[in-house]
Formats: sequence, structure tokens, C-alpha cells
Amino acid sequence: MTKASLEVYANTPHKLLARAIREALSSFDVEIDGREVEYIVYESPNPELGDYGVPLARFAKKYRVGIGELVEKVKQVLAGSTIVKDVLFVRGYLNIKLNAAEAAKLIFNAARLDGESYGIIKTDKPMRIVIEHTSANPVHPLHIGHARNASLGDTLARMLRARGHVVQTRFYINDLGRQVAVMAYGYIAGGFEEPPPGIKPDHWIGAIYAITHTLADIEEVKRQVEEAKASGDDERYRELLRKLDSLVADAARLREQYPDIFDKISEAVRGRDVGAEISRLMRVYEYRENEEIVRKVRRVVELCLEGFRETLSKLGIEFDVWDWESDLAWSGMVSKILEEARKSPYATTYKGAFALNLKPVLRDPIVRSVLGLPEDYDVPPLILQRSDGTTLYTTRDIAYSIKKFREFNADKVYNVIAAEQRLEQLQVRLALIALGYRREGLNTIHYAYEMVNLPGQKMSGRRGRYVTLDELVEQAIRVAREEVEKRSPHLSAEEKERIARAVGVAAMRYALVSVSALKPMTFDLREALNFERNSAPYIMYAHARASSILSKAAERGISLDWESIEYAAAEENQLRRSLILLALSYPYIFAKAADELKPELIVAFLNKLADLFNKWYASGDSVVNEPDKGKQMFKLAMVYTVKNIVASGLRLLGIEPIERM
Repeated sequence: MTKASLEVYANTPHKLLARAIREALSSFDVEIDGREVEYIVYESPNPELGDYGVPLARFAKKYRVGIGELVEKVKQVLAGSTIVKDVLFVRGYLNIKLNAAEAAKLIFNAARLDGESYGIIKTDKPMRIVIEHTSANPVHPLHIGHARNASLGDTLARMLRARGHVVQTRFYINDLGRQVAVMAYGYIAGGFEEPPPGIKPDHWIGAIYAITHTLADIEEVKRQVEEAKASGDDERYRELLRKLDSLVADAARLREQYPDIFDKISEAVRGRDVGAEISRLMRVYEYRENEEIVRKVRRVVELCLEGFRETLSKLGIEFDVWDWESDLAWSGMVSKILEEARKSPYATTYKGAFALNLKPVLRDPIVRSVLGLPEDYDVPPLILQRSDGTTLYTTRDIAYSIKKFREFNADKVYNVIAAEQRLEQLQVRLALIALGYRREGLNTIHYAYEMVNLPGQKMSGRRGRYVTLDELVEQAIRVAREEVEKRSPHLSAEEKERIARAVGVAAMRYALVSVSALKPMTFDLREALNFERNSAPYIMYAHARASSILSKAAERGISLDWESIEYAAAEENQLRRSLILLALSYPYIFAKAADELKPELIVAFLNKLADLFNKWYASGDSVVNEPDKGKQMFKLAMVYTVKNIVASGLRLLGIEPIERM
């Protein structure tokens, strides 16, 4: 980042208006945060009234200053800006019309110096940040839900690094929970060691898990059926029979899919109290009571992680640190938390188990404010340890939170975890504060995201009903290959395959971060691969088109002469003008997206830029055939700038821009 990019940032409409209004109000002895203005700056719906505006009357009313005087003060401040052509005050709104030629001077100067780094503004308050994301239970292959988590987490890391923060990504290996115990029980009982040739290890493990879980559930429901029959509870008896029928149908399907695995596990668990044995296995592993069991559980989890790494690598996602949940327990960190909790004034018993009473922590107004909780908010006690001595995952999360802060000397920790875990994540933060880890509790942030579904699909890992992420990636590449074949039949087979893989993966990543994390979404592969609008291929196509224009110019011997640009050309054509003003706003959009952790802002901006660029291209405003050198250089610089902005935005989203499609 150069001073040139910072100058563009300072002159983006949001910053420009915020600074003007803040300075104007300061003359009335009113001090405001510029963000109060930035958040309500809007693009004018009527070009005759200006390009951008803000409801100035609301500030006059709020701070009790005369609107006429305030307007004049704001105009005086804006008069010092070369890129403001005119200021209008209409019905309470202050609008500005920008000088596109002057804006182009600022933009092209920065683009010339910074290239693809144009608009990537560094924060003046860099932090050390941990982002924990994905952290899928290692019991079956990754699916579309994990893909949303991984895409969000990796994109946040990329944006924050670009913003100037020092970021570490971590994957938390949940190997102490019941799900892993179920999977490991089937693996050990069936006498398995390594997956057969030709099958991905996590797919194989998913079959073991689903079969073991279904058979264990059948045995449990059979027991419940007998109890209901003996008690004479006919309604419950009939309900359980229906449930048993459904489980038996699932078992039949799984046997048909995986006959060898099914028969081995079925034979091994016949006549055994599977539920009790799984519970014993959980305890043995958590407290490391049998090293042979520890070795086997670790091995089967490692096999699943091998599959995870292979899948995530297809999406361009890697982690700095892989943390084992069991290591926390074996290191004594979890025991230390339990010891501190027992000595704490918040220690209590809840539902017959050892817990923390977190209500008193909520009396602290700073805690309520930072966590965004109302005064009357109620939170149930947090159970830390079961009656059999095993700990809950939230107990281990407390220890893990401390580990993340201490090992990286982190200022903040972001946990990308499903929104359904809101209560548990809140309880962990409150427990940290209750146990004296106030800094960690106040600076742990739950980055919540809602579920993502596939059209017409109802998934269940414990029943082996899911579409794997591997299948989706391959399907995306296949659909992309069809489009590339249709659009560019002249390319070599190798080039078509390279483009198809890049486009297929990009389509998935782009779609998964295009919707606000707090909104549920349905992933539609065909929509994600729509080359005509609102998709990664559409944006990548705009980048390839800009690359093509620059290549054709070079073939004609036309090189970009920055000194010969005719900046007045920006005002001669409305589409050129609009492209310049949009390029002007990119530094602000980037900084806002990174600071507010909203990758969807980058997505929306790229869509708008691609739309506008494609309209300009279709209008026939040629670059290579432009006879006037000054105007030609202007257009060439504009194409160069757009190409670099698109490349920059795509890379923030984890997408590699390509030169041709």
C-alpha cells in the first residue's frame, strides 16, 4: 500500500462526507464518530441531484444546530476537495456531485504504483488474531455445511491478513466426543486397520460410523420397545416400532452399500450392550487408561483427517495449526479448569452434575455491553463434568480458548461455529470471565453462521445420508467443463481442464460467502455456475475479458503511457464515469468488509463492477481502435485498474483469477 492508495481511501465518498460533516459539527463544539455518517451515505437515485448523499437534517436535529449554518459549514469543508464538483442541499439531504476526471487521477496514480494491491488499505491498529474454523467431527466426509464454514473462515483470514493483521488459522480435532467414540468402537470391534485400496479414508470411516451408529440405535430402540410393551404404554410402543422400522430400513440400505463393513460390525456387536461399551470407550480414551485403545483411536481419526486435508486442498484451504482435543485433556489443562471451577464462588450442582452458575457474571455492565446482552437476559448453568467423570465439550472449549490466546499471544479469537451453538459459545465466554480469564472471555468472538442446504436433500451423518463435499466439487468441475467446452471449443484439452477446475472450485467458494453468514442458504450448483450473472464464473469472465483487451492492445504495439492520459475522457461517457466512481469506492468497501467481517460486501461489489464493466464493453467503446491517444490511454488505464480490482477481490475470496476462460 502506498500513500497514493491512502489518498484514494481518504477521498472515497463515505470518508469524504464523514470528514466534512465531522469537521462542520466540531465548529459547533459537537464531536462525533465519523462512522455515524459513513453508515448512512447512499448512492443518489437521481443523477441530477448528485452521485452520493447523506441525510444531513438528522444531524442538525440530533445535535440541535441550525440546518442552514450546518449546510454552509459542510460546503466550506468540501470546497477544499478537488474531486467534489458540486454540493446540493435538497429536502434535508446533502448531495455531492463528483469530478470523475479528478477522481481518475487519484485512482490511476494509485493503480500505477500498487497494481493488484490497489485499494488494499492497511489498518493503523494491527492485531494478532486467531481464527478457528471448520473443526468438523472426524467421523465422516466433509459436506456442504462444512464447506460454508471453511469458506467463511478462510476468507476472513485472507481479508484480515490483507488488512494488516497477523492471523493464525486453527482446526480443532474433536476426538473426545461421543460421535468419535461410536466411530472408533465400530472400527475396533470390526477389526479394521486400513481402508481398502481405491476408497478415500474419510469416506470409508463415514461408512463405519453410520453402520455402527445405526446398529447401536437399533439395539437401544429394541430395549425401549420391550420396556414400553411391559409397561402397557401402547402409544409409545407403536411410536417406537415405527422408529425401529425406519432404523432397520436404514440398516438394510447401509448393508447394500457396504456389505463387507456391515457384516463385520454386525457380527462383532451382536448381543453386546453397545451403548455401555461406547461410554466406557469414551472414558478410557479421555483418561488414557489403555495405550492400545489410544493408538487405535488416534489412528482412525488421523485417517479421517487425511481425507479432510485432501478435500480442503481442492478448495485452496490450509491450516496453520491442528489442535487435538485429547491433548488438552492429557496435558492437564482441562483438569486445571475443573479445579479452578470447584474453588470458584460460581460452583454449583445442576441436574445432578458439577456446573458453574453464570448468572452473577451478567450483573457486570461491561460484560453485558461487550457481549451485547440485555439486562434481563437469563443463562442456564454450564455443566462441566458428567457423573461418570467425563467432561463435556464446553469444558474443553474453556481450556482451548485459553490455549489459543496464550500460544499465539492473541488479541482476539474468532470461532467460526454454527449459529445453533450460540448458547454454548456464550456460556464458554461467561465461564472464562467467571474463572478469572476476563481478557479471553471478552475477546473471544463467536462468528456465527446459519445452515446451508442442498435442494431436495435431507442429510444425516449417523445414517450415512449425505452428499460429500468431494462429490460436489467434482460435480461443479464437470458442469464447468461443459460450459468451457461450449464457449471455448478451440482450447486444448489440458487448458479446458485447468479452467474447468479453477471455475468449478471458485463457483462453490464464491456462492458460499455471497450470502450474509447469519442468513440460511440453499446451495444451487447450477446457479453458482451461471456464467451470465451473480457468480464466480461471471466475475472471472470479466477479469478474463479485461486481460484480453490488454493483450490485444499489446499485440497491436499499444502500451500504457501514463503520462499521456486524457483525464477529461472520464466525463465524456456515462459508463466510463460510473466505472471510475465505482473504482474510487473499492478501498472503502475492502476496509469495511475486513473490519466488519463481511465477505458478502466484496461479493456484491465485484458483481456490480463486473456488470458495469460488461455493459461498457458491450457498448462498443473500443480501446484498441480509439484514434485519440489521450482517450485511448485513459481507457487502457481504466481496463488495467478494473482488472486489478477484480483480481484483488477474487483473491480475498480465495479464488485465483485466470487470464482466459
